[in-house]
Amino acid sequence: MSRLRQVAGRLGRSGTAFVILIAAGVLFYFTGLRLLLVLDLLALFPLAAWLTFCLLRYVMRNSLWSLRNRLLFVYGLIGVLPMALILLLVGLGAWAFLNELALYLVNTELQHRIEALQFVQDRLRTVPPEARTSAALGIAGSFQGFVPGLTFELSDSTGVRWYPAKNHVPEIPPNWPNRHGLVYDDGRFYEVSHFRDNSGSITAIAPLSEETTADLVPHLGVIALFEGSGLENNTAFDNPNPNFPITRENGRIPTPVNRFDIALSWASTVPHYDLKNPDKSHSAVLLVQSRPSAVIRAFFSGKEVLRGFLYDAFIGIGILFLFVEAVAVMFGVALARRMTNSVNQLYNGTQSVIHGDFRNRIPVRTRDQLGDLSASFNHMTSTLERLFAVEKEKERMQTELEIAREVQAQLYPKEAPPACGLRLTVRCDPARMVSGDYYDYQVLGNKRLAFAIGDVAGKGISAALLMATLQAALRAQLAGRAPMHENECSSAPEINCSALVTQLNRQLYATTAPEKYATFFFALWDEETRTLTYTNAGHLSPLLIRNGEVRPLDSNGLVVGAIPHATYDESCLIVEPGDLLVCYTDGITEPENAYGEMFGEERLIELVKKHVHQDDRDIVRIVMEAVRSWTGTPELFDDMTLLLARQVGPA
Repeated sequence: MSRLRQVAGRLGRSGTAFVILIAAGVLFYFTGLRLLLVLDLLALFPLAAWLTFCLLRYVMRNSLWSLRNRLLFVYGLIGVLPMALILLLVGLGAWAFLNELALYLVNTELQHRIEALQFVQDRLRTVPPEARTSAALGIAGSFQGFVPGLTFELSDSTGVRWYPAKNHVPEIPPNWPNRHGLVYDDGRFYEVSHFRDNSGSITAIAPLSEETTADLVPHLGVIALFEGSGLENNTAFDNPNPNFPITRENGRIPTPVNRFDIALSWASTVPHYDLKNPDKSHSAVLLVQSRPSAVIRAFFSGKEVLRGFLYDAFIGIGILFLFVEAVAVMFGVALARRMTNSVNQLYNGTQSVIHGDFRNRIPVRTRDQLGDLSASFNHMTSTLERLFAVEKEKERMQTELEIAREVQAQLYPKEAPPACGLRLTVRCDPARMVSGDYYDYQVLGNKRLAFAIGDVAGKGISAALLMATLQAALRAQLAGRAPMHENECSSAPEINCSALVTQLNRQLYATTAPEKYATFFFALWDEETRTLTYTNAGHLSPLLIRNGEVRPLDSNGLVVGAIPHATYDESCLIVEPGDLLVCYTDGITEPENAYGEMFGEERLIELVKKHVHQDDRDIVRIVMEAVRSWTGTPELFDDMTLLLARQVGPA
């Protein structure tokens, strides 16, 4: 029992089921349960297909894992298999050619005999009736060597006569139509050419005996003509093929000239008529059994020397072909060994590298591509240690970048500011791990809210550091409270926007490199007066959307951090309920598509106007997705920051 369990475990469920179905099929076959046998076969075929697939997969995974086995398999596919198919094709082609050739020889000779009968019958028609008797006797005597047993049947008003005397030929019925060809009657074939008119009929008829059929093509081999079940009426004699009867009358197979000169059998159909039913054509079976040498000898009429030369040339080409194949196999084996040895050395070398051993070197013995590959592997192992050191340094820098990203994330506001009559919604997507875009907002008391957005020149660490400097300077300015100043919008503002940006510009210029600068937009919102006071230092003009109309805000000066003595103005406006202020960086409008077209401010305006009545967070998400879809790539080429400010207080 345990033994059976072990066998079943090795076979698996599918294999065990296959064995059970085979045993059940044998049982159903011998017990005569045909229905159960059919059902068993229906279940057996798909299971056999599945097991065949599993076997092939197992062979592919295990037997072909080695490169040597794969090369042998490829050699079999591109060398042995095509050669076997070529040999099979040549064999089938030669068999088909010899088949057509042998049958062509016999059919042609048979047709010539029928044409000869038609010819002599036509000649006899041209002879006057009173002279036809002597003419028929003369023609029959002349053609006895070519058409043995030739007999003429002459019929007129005086009666029916045969010349020479009627001998083993049937009498043609009076109603027989004009016919030329083979006629079958009472188990025998006849060659007939029959003509009749109102004055009578002239028929040339000759029996086609087995001896005559065998002599159609001398020395060809066995030639036999049968009709229907005529095969059963012949006595087998010395027959190597029981399906082809050979008798003493229909010939002998020629002696082979060599061991490859085997006996072959061919068959074709020949049309004939029945003597008692001339209106319908029947098919007789023409059988030929011969050897290739006999067929070629019977067909070609050239000198034996020429045929011998062609035969010798064919044999020489075959030997040359086999020699070339042998040399190709030797070279293939040598190249396969060289390749597999090199691959094996490379495999061992890679295993050493995997385990951390970089001292392994592969000996270079050849100057081919495999030798260059081995040299490249040695060069690779010699530089891997340095590359690992670089990779460790890169990991360290990556860790520092992660820390910088976390620090920068701490610099951005963590919570949305109180509404103060103005709701802010902002999102920043950095192009790299850290961003050079800047945004900030801070509640100042007395229902006032300050917010800013900026874009530092460049990307990466340097831009992030300048962004941190900009934020620190801005918050220091806001904490220090700039001097009071009067303007047309507010009688006593606590912060002067232009003075704040001017002071910020001086600090940045003094603490950063000359080539570092930033665009900067700073705004102060007063909820009581619904006034927005702002200074735009070279930043892209924010867009005010009011009742479907778009108004870009003013620009009040140059970028900050570039010119130490730059001066800035400020502007103000009254914000109405439902107004939407859109502030953005160039990462929103300047990305290009595959054709070099920028997303542009017009598309941004159209997109925001289309969704202006939706939630601000949805608007930000739609704009960001539209820009990414415009570029067609997940990678950002610049930092993208979008800030929306919407007036939500009472009118």
